Amino acid sequence: MSLKEDVNYIKKEISAEESYMESVFKIEKTWKRYKTSIIGLVAVIIIAIIGLYISDYFTEQNKIQANTAFNTLLKNPNDKEAKAILEVKNPELYKILQYKTDDTKVVEVEFFKDLALYTKAMEKENVDELNTVTLDQNFILKDFALFNKALIQAKSSKYSDAKETLKLINTQSPVAPMAKMLSHFLLTK
Repeated sequence: MSLKEDVNYIKKEISAEESYMESVFKIEKTWKRYKTSIIGLVAVIIIAIIGLYISDYFTEQNKIQANTAFNTLLKNPNDKEAKAILEVKNPELYKILQYKTDDTKVVEVEFFKDLALYTKAMEKENVDELNTVTLDQNFILKDFALFNKALIQAKSSKYSDAKETLKLINTQSPVAPMAKMLSHFLLTK
């Protein structure tokens, strides 16, 4: 029996080695067939990863240069070199700086445009311009603008218009308590 078990053991070992050799030959055959494709794919992946890191590095360097230029311009608004760098590296930040230094300009940067229009309308106490600003559903100070519109209307003795404007303010808004106080004041008017 011992000899029989030894023969079976040797057969199993040979079949295991045979299957191992078969898989090695299959891998070698596949490698020979697709060698250039595999090398090309690996090269493309490596180049893409390197390109991504280089792109991130240059993006970060541009941000650093733009922030440095912005800080320089905050200290010295007449620095032409810093203006040129900021205008090239970060045009949005440059537009914000223009808004800060020249408040007559309407900046086309998200939120700043609305804030600039709101500020101008409040300076002029112009109800029509406030209407234009409050029509934008995404305006972040919509309820506050409506409250200010109602105040302007109350100052102009347009009490019924002011009451209607106050009704447009959301009851969940942080401005709601002020609107409620103003509407109580307008009850007698």
